[in-house]
Amino acid sequence: MSDMLLEVGNLKTYYFTHGSVIKAVDDVSLEIYKREMVGLVGESGSGKSTLGLSIIRLVPPPGKVVDGKIIIDGEDLLKLRDKELRRIRGKKIGMIFQDPLTCLDPLRRVGDQIIESITSHIKVDKETAREMALKVFERVGISPERIDDYPHQLSGGMRQRAMIAMAVVLNPKLLIADEPTTALDVVVQSRIMDLLEDLKNERKMSILLITHDLALVIERCDRVVIMYAGKVCEIGSVEEISNEPLHPYTKLLIESIPNVEKTQMELKPIPGTPPDMRNPPLGCRFWPRCPYALDKCRSVEPRILETDNRVVLCHLYGG
Repeated sequence: MSDMLLEVGNLKTYYFTHGSVIKAVDDVSLEIYKREMVGLVGESGSGKSTLGLSIIRLVPPPGKVVDGKIIIDGEDLLKLRDKELRRIRGKKIGMIFQDPLTCLDPLRRVGDQIIESITSHIKVDKETAREMALKVFERVGISPERIDDYPHQLSGGMRQRAMIAMAVVLNPKLLIADEPTTALDVVVQSRIMDLLEDLKNERKMSILLITHDLALVIERCDRVVIMYAGKVCEIGSVEEISNEPLHPYTKLLIESIPNVEKTQMELKPIPGTPPDMRNPPLGCRFWPRCPYALDKCRSVEPRILETDNRVVLCHLYGG
């Protein structure tokens, strides 16, 4: 489609440890279109954060992207050198990292860090860069007077807003937001998500929202990508995923969402635990926890089935 912004094809990102290889992202394919918000959902250890870091080529060692393609605006990021990648990061793809306190330099003023991000990508003097930083500070809801504060002087919500300011100051086409509301109270969470939606519409950008919170994704996103144990197991619109989930894992995730309208309800946790990625199960990686598992699920890896813009990785579909 002409309005496709990002294409990830058969991506494989592995961590090479002593005596084992952890296939954190294992043959993952997905697309993100212009001006849409896509929710990437999965339990801890599913590979969703590694996928986000893979897209901007910032996987920490001993991790390595070993195969696949990551194409944005016709450029395959896996074929670019480090110097060329710096042109892409920040300008075409912005990233909000999971913990702003560890990502912001504690010894430098927040404003200086944003100014450096601007001057390293576009040719402007420091005064112009400071004006740009002040404007984006005001836009994300931080008083411009706080621009000379250090990270520890800001609250958790303000630090997250500062990270958003740094990520969007150069108007990237794609914003990757990795757990942007973690460790924030529900009121601040809602305000941060409102801010991201407003920025998406104002700046006509796309957002990949990485989270474990399926309820948040159903409320805020256009499409949903479900990951489990390094694999994409289902992709669909929010309406399709919430009203007619196909993969058993997706069904169980939907059932585990608390319903605040019911005064008495029994929470339904997903039975079992995620697999040890050093030695994942043969066949389908979800079969040990799946209430619908077939005999072949234990030995035969399912193939991706794509139909009517839906994607599902399950033996229950496609014969």
